[in-house]
Amino acid sequence: MRENNFNFRSIGHIKGDNCLIEHYHVEVIDIGSGRTATISIEPRHLASARSMKTILLDRCMVYSVTQKAHDQMLLEMFAQANGRAEIEESR
Repeated sequence: MRENNFNFRSIGHIKGDNCLIEHYHVEVIDIGSGRTATISIEPRHLASARSMKTILLDRCMVYSVTQKAHDQMLLEMFAQANGRAEIEESR
């Protein structure tokens, strides 16, 4: 079985009328195949490794990780997004 090698990058979000985030826009790159997908996903589905597996499988991307590894990926993705936001604010 091949190792999962994906890059995830948050490229934005949409807030609803209640000021809560309704959807995240995420770019997913499968390093092994070079395939890229941009998805719009609800926070509850983004947080779930099982949901992400299904969503990415629909895009012919096999994402097979534990929930713990998925949580780590989310931490890294949002840390990068926060770093980019801080740079933008300092300009």
